[in-house]
Amino acid sequence: MEWKIIPRPRNPRTIRCDPAHPYFKPRGIPLKDIAGVVDITLEELETIRLSDLEGLSQTEVGEKMNISQSSVSRHLEEAHRKIAKALVLGLAIRIANPVDFFHCVQCGHTWQILKDITGVKQCENCESTDFHTHIHSDSGYHIQSLINNK
Repeated sequence: MEWKIIPRPRNPRTIRCDPAHPYFKPRGIPLKDIAGVVDITLEELETIRLSDLEGLSQTEVGEKMNISQSSVSRHLEEAHRKIAKALVLGLAIRIANPVDFFHCVQCGHTWQILKDITGVKQCENCESTDFHTHIHSDSGYHIQSLINNK
């Protein structure tokens, strides 16, 4: 008999930040001339926002994001390492946005955007600002991001 390890399903994560800019880079150097790009995930960005910007404990961050404290610790450690690498080596930082599907609560319309586009502020069908973003099921994520500033 062959055993296959199947990971447990991921808990839904709550992300409440909508990055205004998908890239940060050294000033005065065109992005095409920078030696590399460091990708920061939305989960890593959210843990940085809640912990470093809002000053919440790792336990409080975990409660807000619906993840364990140990997951928060891993995300923070990885995000801090990536940011340090970019600062020390002069690399660009890209917010790796896995979000690609939007669903309007008001009219039920669902639409897709490119993964690096941020800043969607209304439904493309009814112009409602009451919508959610969803990770495509193939990505293995189940993050919900409320980006209508509620």
